[in-house]
Order: sequence, then structure tokens, then C-alpha cells
Amino acid sequence: MDADFVTERAVSPVTGLVRWVVVDADSFDLQPEAVAFLASLRARGCSPNTERAYAGRVALYLSYCRMRRLDWRTPGFLDLAGLQRWLVETPVPPGAGRVRPSPVRYRSRGTANAVMTVVGEFLRFGAAHGWVPASTTALLSQPKLLRFTPPGFDSEESGQQHQV
Repeated sequence: MDADFVTERAVSPVTGLVRWVVVDADSFDLQPEAVAFLASLRARGCSPNTERAYAGRVALYLSYCRMRRLDWRTPGFLDLAGLQRWLVETPVPPGAGRVRPSPVRYRSRGTANAVMTVVGEFLRFGAAHGWVPASTTALLSQPKLLRFTPPGFDSEESGQQHQV
């Protein structure tokens, strides 16, 4: 898969600060929602390495959506399940400047889960800003009922509040 979106290191000409951004690979236009998400990571005090890793995972998600002709704002449950399967089954492209004689590498399930975690955070961030419908973020989690509550947990009247 040729990447439709890529991460780039942006250096401020004024301050010299390094920021990571997601850009369209053809036009080098910034992907505004992804850039806002990455800026929110900086505002929360996340490390530059977290920002770099998240930028790559968001770019991978946006590229997958464009490749499959999906609207990144409204993926269905099967679309997200397909992304996770694709992450594990598709070979990782060789790094820049490398040729393919080395053995083909695949992502582990753990790596696919890490990508899916970032996708979930990105979609939740988009929902908080009105870019993603609430129905999309509802796909990302479901209520769970506690069978046993931790000490000090207030389960309200007759134990009605065992949902987390």
C-alpha cells in the first residue's frame, strides 16, 4: 500500500521547536483534524515520542480509510474489525532506502491493538469536537456490569449501579 498520509517532522523557523504533523503524501497539505489531535497530546504533556508514534498510527488509519474508500469519521464496526485484521495480515512495508530481500515482516496482534487504541482515541477526540458522530464512538466501548464491586464503591440503592 502506498501511504496516502504520512508523518512529517515540522520545525518552527521562529522557535526551533519540533512538532509532528500528518500530511497528505501527494500535496503535503496538513490533515487538520490529525494535527489538532497531535496538538492536544502536546497540551496534555505527552512526550515527543508518544506524539511521533501516535502521528504514524493516525496516518496509517487515514491511509487505510482512503484506500478502502471509507469516511474516516464514520467507520462501521466491520470497518474497524477489517482494519485490525488488515494490520496483522498485511506485510509491513520496508523502511526508507531498504530493498525487499530481507524477510517479510508482519505486525503482531499487540501492535495492531496499539494502533486500534490510538484510532479509538482519535475518533473520541473527533467526537468531542463535533467531527465524528457519537454513534461512531459508541462502537468503541460497551457498558460492563460488575459482579463484585471494589471496597468503598458506592453501588447506590439496591446495588443498581454496577455498570462501568
